[in-house]
Amino acid sequence: DIRMAKQWYQRRVAITAGDLIAKIPDFWLNTFMNHPQIAALLDEADEEVLRYMTQLTVEETEDIRSGYKIIFEFKTNPFFENTQLIKEFTMSESGDMGTSETKINWKPGMALTEKNGDNKGKGKKRDRENEPPSFFSWFEDSSMGGDEVGEVIKDDIWANPMQYYLDLDEEEELEDDEVEGEEEDEVEGDANDGEEE
Repeated sequence: DIRMAKQWYQRRVAITAGDLIAKIPDFWLNTFMNHPQIAALLDEADEEVLRYMTQLTVEETEDIRSGYKIIFEFKTNPFFENTQLIKEFTMSESGDMGTSETKINWKPGMALTEKNGDNKGKGKKRDRENEPPSFFSWFEDSSMGGDEVGEVIKDDIWANPMQYYLDLDEEEELEDDEVEGEEEDEVEGDANDGEEE
């Protein structure tokens, strides 16, 4: 069956690319920081956590319209016990988007999603009273623009992480494509000149 072969191939490519990406230091940190919408949600503490991220995976359901799952994978880190953080989006029959999230098992005093004073004296306290919420609040609060953040991660970052890692904007990509096209035209033109003689 062609559909099954295509799915197998896409998974294989994603696994191979994921293995290579996991070997690049701070790949996901740089990718997220270079995406304008996601970068606006990150603070220095979030960036420190993202240094430990090794993999990003998006799994779509058989019927793409019914939902998808975003999986963040982390190596051992000083912030939380989890090795995976998952946020799943499911579309109900009425058309409402629902979410379910992994509960983050923060290490004592390291909870980026808690305001100063909520830690009750354990470990480091973070003065987050007047600061915007941590990016990781997205895993704990389904009202924090969940659909929009999830769509950006699924459609932009996961679909083409190298574009953001390398910090290429669309104009640069178009210019590169035009230059490559012109070079190919020149080469073809040179080859045609030789044939006419």
